[in-house]
Amino acid sequence: MSGTLRVLAGDCQPTARAGELAARVYEVAAVMWAAEVVSAKRMTALAERLQDPRARARVMVLAAFCRAHASRLHARLATRRGPLPVATESHGGATIGVALKDEANFARRMADRYEVLAELARQHSDLQSAWVAELNRTEEQDRARELMMLAKGMAGGAP
Repeated sequence: MSGTLRVLAGDCQPTARAGELAARVYEVAAVMWAAEVVSAKRMTALAERLQDPRARARVMVLAAFCRAHASRLHARLATRRGPLPVATESHGGATIGVALKDEANFARRMADRYEVLAELARQHSDLQSAWVAELNRTEEQDRARELMMLAKGMAGGAP
């Protein structure tokens, strides 16, 4: 498992060297940025499939939160040297209910990863990045709850 994946999985031991920590913070933030961009695309595509206007509007708002998370991370990434990440395309195809549950589970995992990123940033004394990670973590937790509620509401709903 690569260093980034171990960090995202939460089983990374912090290092004492500041340069390594700074590189880790940048690397994890870059992975998180790409994940937020992909999530925003998935959420927008999912919203377009929803029949209910209220649910569609809510999912579009949640997609906007993902874009805001990506924007905050991109701003933090731009303050450091190094290549900016490139997001990969996503693909869907599951029923709407399954897609909502999958995205809710993804949001929960993202919240956990933001917690790891915040801790790494604090260890590096990068309080701005820690604040961004904590804010994004809280919003990901909210997004997970809302998506799960929408999925439960769709239990007998459209494909």
